[in-house]
Amino acid sequence: MVKKHKGTLAVIEQIYEDIPAFTDIFTEESFYTFVFCFVCATIIVAFILSRFITLKPVEF
Repeated sequence: MVKKHKGTLAVIEQIYEDIPAFTDIFTEESFYTFVFCFVCATIIVAFILSRFITLKPVEF
């Protein structure tokens, strides 16, 4: 059982090393730019979807 735990830990450590850190991906300015674009895109998608989706009350 100890061997299995070491193997699992090695896999987790390898995955952790392969995933880039937050600071490797974003600088402060690029993060704020990403958030601004993401929020704008979310608002646009919600607006477009609101034109095609209508909610109707459930009648019993």
